[in-house]
Amino acid sequence: MTEPSVRRLTGADAADWQRLRLEALSTYPEAFLTTHDEAAAVPLDTVAERLDTGHSFGVFQDAALVGIGSLIPLAKAQTKHRAEIGAFFVQSAAQGSGAAAALMDAIAKGAGHIGVRQLELYVAASNTRAIAFYTRAGFREVGQIPNATLSNGHAETDLIMLRELT
Repeated sequence: MTEPSVRRLTGADAADWQRLRLEALSTYPEAFLTTHDEAAAVPLDTVAERLDTGHSFGVFQDAALVGIGSLIPLAKAQTKHRAEIGAFFVQSAAQGSGAAAALMDAIAKGAGHIGVRQLELYVAASNTRAIAFYTRAGFREVGQIPNATLSNGHAETDLIMLRELT
């Protein structure tokens, strides 16, 4: 397996992005706010338009897209220094290969280029593997949202984590 490489995704990557997004939602339905059915209903041309904003990144191994992550900049004048990490997923086969770290590093670098000074994310308190990864990537817990999600009658607490870039 080759070293992971990361690049910004474009509309031309829409089919691969959507395939990986649906895999993430099937594999870890409790880890995302969007359901598989909601994501599957989004037309491919809409996905392409979103990717053309330049805020989605993909990590590749052996020319195959194995992970995705999005940067969601906050738009208000007093919050432009902040951005959220969204839709972060790396396929099981690529976990532990450095792909996730390479993807997060590229997103952080891209955020810095647009003036973002603070990255934020939400993660289910029960998702210990993701929490460990985010901690290694420089994030720290700053709060919790009890009952953040409700799935099949089960309430889940989300942790709020942030990483300062400057």
